[in-house]
Amino acid sequence: MDDMHEVFESVARYFSVLGEPTRLRILHALCQEELCVNEIIQATGLAQANASRHLGLMYQAGMLSRRREGTQIFYKVADPMYVELCRTVSIQLISRTESASTARESLSHFAAEMQPRVSGEPPLKPQPPANRKEEASV
Repeated sequence: MDDMHEVFESVARYFSVLGEPTRLRILHALCQEELCVNEIIQATGLAQANASRHLGLMYQAGMLSRRREGTQIFYKVADPMYVELCRTVSIQLISRTESASTARESLSHFAAEMQPRVSGEPPLKPQPPANRKEEASV
């Protein structure tokens, strides 16, 4: 079990780097190409100090590599697995959100149209989705 403990620690460190939205924005900016710090700041809208702090953490974690060219420091994604992991999770979350909201919206409109109303009454509010957890009765 001690061997697994080290593995779990490594995995937790790996995911902790991705657990910050600012770092995901930086990763997104660097997905396709190497950029200097000024370009990263411009692409993300971050302040210089904030960007530098996150870039340093990402570099120390092995997520990014860097090189110096004169006074400029250029960063790029060192491990393409980070990009692929973020892309996969993002696509899954977006598709679930879009599917759920589209289906929910469509069902709400359909239900409102099908309910009988007395003329002059406003339409009834749609009910919450049936898949929400309900309190268990004992």
